[in-house]
Order: sequence, then C-alpha cells, then structure tokens
Amino acid sequence: MGSIVIYKGIPCTLLAAEDPFPIRLQILSPDSISRALQEGFSCWGYPNEIMKEVTPEELVCLQDFGRFPPN
Repeated sequence: MGSIVIYKGIPCTLLAAEDPFPIRLQILSPDSISRALQEGFSCWGYPNEIMKEVTPEELVCLQDFGRFPPN
C-alpha cells in the first residue's frame, strides 16, 4: 500500500499492515492534527505519527475510490 488517499477531507497515507500493526491511515500534514483527532485518529508515536486503524468498510472505499466516504 502506501498510497495517498483522502479520509473525510484529510489527506493521508494508507499504510499496509505490519506485525504487530493493522492497516492504518497516517495524516500527511501537521495542519490536519486537530481535525484528525476529531475524526478518531490518535498519536501512535511522537511527534508526527497521527494515525487511525482502518475498518474493512473504510478499506474497500479507500482502495476503490481513493477516499472515504466515497462521495
């Protein structure tokens, strides 16, 4: 993976699962931190690893349309 996608208007990188981590999104810009935290992202590592685990439904939309939600 590692592709650029849009999650609820936030540009992110879609990261592949790596043991022990699931498939997840990481924000691209520190300017998105406050919005990302409101959308369920959290800090996985200081200072810029603001990420969110991806649900199966979100993954399908992100892979098929490059964005979630798809419209």
